[in-house]
Amino acid sequence: MKRVISLLCFSFLAGCSSFQMNRGDQSLQNQRLIEERDLNAAQDNLTAGSYVQAQKQYQTFQETYPRSNFFQASRIGEAQALEGQGKWVEAAAIYRDVVLKTRNLQPDIAAMALYRMSFCDEALGDDQKTVADLLDAQSLRNTLPLTVGHAEIPARLAAAYSRMGREKEAVQYLNEAEKGIAKIRAESDPSKLEKDWLAKTYYQMGSVTTNQLSPENFDSFVASQKFVQVYLLKAMELNDSRWSPKALKQLKTTYSELYLQVEAVKQNPSQQAHLGGALIGLIDRAELYKPVSGQTQNSYQIEFFTLTNEVRKKTERLLYQGHESMGLTEESKKLNSIKRSGRTKADALLPGEESSSIQSLPQKKAAPKAAEGVDPNL
Repeated sequence: MKRVISLLCFSFLAGCSSFQMNRGDQSLQNQRLIEERDLNAAQDNLTAGSYVQAQKQYQTFQETYPRSNFFQASRIGEAQALEGQGKWVEAAAIYRDVVLKTRNLQPDIAAMALYRMSFCDEALGDDQKTVADLLDAQSLRNTLPLTVGHAEIPARLAAAYSRMGREKEAVQYLNEAEKGIAKIRAESDPSKLEKDWLAKTYYQMGSVTTNQLSPENFDSFVASQKFVQVYLLKAMELNDSRWSPKALKQLKTTYSELYLQVEAVKQNPSQQAHLGGALIGLIDRAELYKPVSGQTQNSYQIEFFTLTNEVRKKTERLLYQGHESMGLTEESKKLNSIKRSGRTKADALLPGEESSSIQSLPQKKAAPKAAEGVDPNL
């Protein structure tokens, strides 16, 4: 499945990319403005989801300005456009090359490339590489925006470690992500934070691709979702016009894909029961964050919890049907049959049944009478 691509802040990358020039040189200033204009045009298409068009614009930028200090930043944009098209291998190759070429002179660019590469490796189903990417990016987190370095990366590490069955590390990084949010709130100037920064950060923290979801990794995927779906729920709760609908879409995609996996194993009732139980458990976890009776729900929350209710009903129906279709062994049929061998003795008989019932029972032979004068015990 294609996932919604997180947006790259080129103004951040450009500002940190050691773009040196003489401010008094008007021609250089004009050149920079032209390059920024072309990058912004590509960024607009990336934001709008026009990934093919954005990719072409980034490639044109690289052909037109091969010596630009924005060159490697534009390559990250190109790779993100490839992500949007589901071309994970191609995107990862670009990120890897960017890291090699920028790590020493432009560590901010390298850190962002490593972070984005983690999305590709996750989509390709390689959690070992995903963790390595994120840990490498975390080592350069001082060059990244606070939201990425102190909240998004730890949250994604928690999800990856959970999928690998390493719950201790998952909990550790989940706690670190929560501390990161608190740190951002405490240390940032509210006037300089984007209005939607928290909703955007929660969305990034909770977004996990379903690209490699299968019955075989169903349990590990659900385990990771129990850790991170709360961030998408929080993003919806903030009722942000831009990021709340994205969070809702991500959750709808996840639950729809999970249900399809349960439905797909109908030929194996025991496996279907196992997967269905895990899905219902995940719904139970999500509904812990449902506003209680009397509290107002926004439209995103109403739509999501309506969906989970429908998925629950459909899953339970599948499991019930699966149970009914399971064949019984001959021994089970005998044990569960209404008609069983053996005699049932009634405690009391209805009027009119007594005489016929007595007649139908075997008659007990009377004991022979003892002769007169003879001791009956002899």
